[in-house]
Amino acid sequence: MNAPTWRSALALTTAAALATTLTGAVTLATPRTADAATCRATPTLLSRTPTVTKLAGGATARIWDTGPTPSNPQASTRIVAVTVPSSSTANPRVRGASSLNSSRIPSAYFLDAPTAVVMVNGGVFNATVGAMPDLPQMTSGWLRKARSTHDPAIVTAKDGRSLPSRLWITGSVSASGHGYQAVTGLNWQSLAGSGINAYTPSWGKARRPYGTADVVVAGGKVVAVRTGTTRGQAAASGQTILTATGTAGSWLASFRIGTSVSVGYHASTDAPFPAYEAVGRGARFLNQGVKNGGTCTSRDELLRPRTAVGWTNSGDLLVVAVSGRATVDGVRYGGATIHQMADYMAKLGSWDATNLDGGGSTTMVARTASGKVIRLDRAGTEWQRSVPNVFSAG
Repeated sequence: MNAPTWRSALALTTAAALATTLTGAVTLATPRTADAATCRATPTLLSRTPTVTKLAGGATARIWDTGPTPSNPQASTRIVAVTVPSSSTANPRVRGASSLNSSRIPSAYFLDAPTAVVMVNGGVFNATVGAMPDLPQMTSGWLRKARSTHDPAIVTAKDGRSLPSRLWITGSVSASGHGYQAVTGLNWQSLAGSGINAYTPSWGKARRPYGTADVVVAGGKVVAVRTGTTRGQAAASGQTILTATGTAGSWLASFRIGTSVSVGYHASTDAPFPAYEAVGRGARFLNQGVKNGGTCTSRDELLRPRTAVGWTNSGDLLVVAVSGRATVDGVRYGGATIHQMADYMAKLGSWDATNLDGGGSTTMVARTASGKVIRLDRAGTEWQRSVPNVFSAG
């Protein structure tokens, strides 16, 4: 990042420390959900002296690890916090798979990103729809997925600033002799809003949602109007497919082949800078120093692996992963509850903080000062879940 007031923070460890402290997974009984009035106490692990490793880009990794805890496997915890100082040139970045219906493991993204200092998994996604991100995605100034709803996202600027913010689409479709309609969805997993939904090749090859009619636009002209069973096809290269229900759907159905059509849209955000990249985020653990620890009930109270991003008041960026060693019916447990993550992020110095996807998705990969690529949250040989996007510094 070039702006001194917005920098990322990262924590890492040496490969030797990683191999020594991360042992095999432990299988145990299914964990119980806490009572509605009960919150797990936040462990005092951060009061210990961490292992410190220098990373590329002036970043520093700090690691706190309980080691294995055989008598209570879910108590085994590893906290990795990478601090990227505001002076670093490793700007926050969002990278995505080739299409919204595809995915890669974080290490694969990292190997294709020679400037990356640290990288973690991105936002929550639907694995039953080809790893479709649940929320907006924007990469390298290219809006790939959004709707008119103001959805939560980490938004980055081209100059290196970043914030937990909101992002939505603003745009319209106009047609010769037909007037115009608002665009309310772009490559969304269901028809969004009451306006036009646009689908581009970024969607991928899978079938997609459709409304009254599909209008295929290429080169500024309608090249096909599809109804019945021909709707739902993916957009080919150079095509944008417009679809809608209700009034907007009837409007599209009146188009004829050869009609001149203009489709325009852009990303809007409440961040104090233009959006260059964005990835969907969860709730904020901290909002200008005020903690939000969830409800301490149901899923919020489970000890699960967590991935978070924080921003200090001095402009450093914090990239954090908390994981455990327990496995229940093939699902990773151990790590932190939601309110524990809020406590950890505050103690690590965050002024603002938000979460990304967690559980089996939680993965952190980093580059040491010597250029070696290592995994920090777990042993480098352990399985990684394929994800549709990642967040990184550099």
